[in-house]
This record gives sequence, structure tokens and C-alpha cells, in this order.
Amino acid sequence: MSLPVIDADGHVIEDESIVDYIEEPYRSQASKRILTRVFPSLDHHHLGLKYLSEGAFGGGKPVTPEDWRSFVEEAGFECSVLYPTWGLAMGNISMPDWACAVAHAYNSWLYDQYLKDNPRLKGMALIPMQDPQEAVRELRRAVTELGMLGAMLPSRGLPMDLGHKTYWPVYEEAERLGCGLAVHGGCHHGMGLDTFEAFVPIAGLGHPFSLMIAFSGMVYHGVFDRFPNLRMAFLEGGAGWLTFWMDRMDRCHEYFGEWNSHGNYHGPDPEHLPSQYGLLDNVFVGCEGGENGLDYQVQRAGNGRFLFASDFPHEIGPGDIGHEIAEVAENPTLSDEAKAAILADNARRFYRLGQ
Repeated sequence: MSLPVIDADGHVIEDESIVDYIEEPYRSQASKRILTRVFPSLDHHHLGLKYLSEGAFGGGKPVTPEDWRSFVEEAGFECSVLYPTWGLAMGNISMPDWACAVAHAYNSWLYDQYLKDNPRLKGMALIPMQDPQEAVRELRRAVTELGMLGAMLPSRGLPMDLGHKTYWPVYEEAERLGCGLAVHGGCHHGMGLDTFEAFVPIAGLGHPFSLMIAFSGMVYHGVFDRFPNLRMAFLEGGAGWLTFWMDRMDRCHEYFGEWNSHGNYHGPDPEHLPSQYGLLDNVFVGCEGGENGLDYQVQRAGNGRFLFASDFPHEIGPGDIGHEIAEVAENPTLSDEAKAAILADNARRFYRLGQ
């Protein structure tokens, strides 16, 4: 069975040419054209890594727009939605002014280098959540002027959790624009993993842990109640964390109440289970080929929220993508309707492709 496929989460690897897009007075400070003077490090864990796929570009090997065009053609994707690599550390920037300059430069660079001449490559912007009002302006520019589909939110690094009212102006603007926002894992510090002496468990746990923390903050601080039309995706943590979260929160909900002395309760009230937030039509979760429990996640949470992601070029190379797609398309435990939804239909709905 041949099904259309949309890659909901691929990655560019930024190069030094991004410095050309930084505006003064900041550009002269980055004039040495060293990329690490633009983005901070992801964390102190991403060192000395080995990628088992010979074709993967992970670890900083350059990948060019031409590589991406070839990959989309070889994979047969309708389109791929591009996220950053070094920009996953956007939340680790401590100076708001620099965050604004970097986000503006990245978005202009991404548009010029990847998007403007290839309609099969789509972009998600970086926005400076360190300054929410500027984040609103940059989100508006990225969507209305550069044609991007929305913006990425970092899973780690920001001073407040993503549900905090500090960031609500961004959610209000995204809802008004009708664009999506996606929380993306990538930084693994500050979650109790910092003393590990091996990277595999850090990466394996760090991605879903950071997404669960972000989702919890947004649920329990009222984001989905205040902005019911806001479309949110949680990417690169696999699919399995969602129903685990639903079960754990429902159990805790039965035993613990939330003190609400000011009458401004947000999130699950005594009449509604937390798991209902995991079933919202505007909540989406990234998944990959080879997830043995994907059929169970679909059974529990429905087939309308999972988004197929290649993660190219971090962990796979061009020769791996056919196998990744087949693991979904040929999964005997998934219905044809579920396969079509996961491989393309849900991405169309989240990103509003073709509208």
C-alpha cells in the first residue's frame, strides 16, 4: 500500500553563514564567524557521540540545502518541516537582546537558504521567549512575511516552565495567527541526568522527560483552557510517554487536590481527568518508525495526534528512511486509517498544510 508521507520533524544543521544575518550592533560581536558565538551549547552531554547509521549527518557534519532536496526526493515526501539543530539550545540564551537578534537572524537565514526556492521544504521559526513581546513580533514576521508554519519552543533552558503566564502573549498570538507551536526536545540538563556517565540513557530519557515536563506545565497552568484553539506539538520523545503521563496524572488526580484560595483554578478541575488533555484535538505528538507500542498509543489516544518524523539528518541517513516509513506503513497492527493519519493527515492538520 502506497501512502503519502509528510515529514513532520527534520533538521537543518546551521553553519557560519548565519552570522551574515545578524543585525548590528550584534553582528560585529560575531564577526569571527564562529557558530558557537551565536548559539550556546545544548548541554554538557553532547560530546564524543557515535552515530551508528553511516549515512547520518549527526554530530555536526554539514548538511546543505542540496542534501535536503535530495533527501526529500529520495524519501518521496510531500514535504518536510525543518527544525534547527544548534538552535534547539535557544532556551539556554540568558540575554534577551541576544536571543532576539539570534532568532531574527536564524529565521531570515532559514528562509533564504532552504525555504524560498523549494516549496517542499517548510520552516518552523525560532522565537525569543526570553522577551515574550519580541517573541510575538518575531512569530508574526516569520508567519506573515516568511511563510513559516509556526515556531519551535525549547523544552529546556527558559527560566519559567512553558505554562507560565509570562509566555501567554505568545500563545495568544499563535492562536490569532492560526499557526502551530512545537515543543522540541534536545537539551537534557537539569532533569536529574547530569551525573550519568553514559549518553544513551541521557538521550533516551531526556527527550520524553522534557516533553512531559513541558506538557504538564501547560496543562496545569491553564494554557489549553485559556487558549482552546492553540495547536501544540511535542516532538522527538516518541509516542509512548503520552499514555504513561495520562495514567500517572489520573492516578494522582484521584488522591491529591489543588489548593485554589484565589478562585482562579487552571487545568484539570475535580470534574475532569488530566488524561482528557492528552486527547484534545489540538495536541499532537511526534513518533518514529520502529515504536513497538505505537498501536497501543493509537488505541488509547486515537490516531489523530501522532506525527511521523524522520529526524534526518541527526540519527538516520538517506538510506534509512524507506525502512522508517515501512515500519509504520507495513505495521500489521495499525489500521489503514491510522497509517494514513500518522504518515500525513495529522501533519496536514497540525501545520495547516494546503490551507
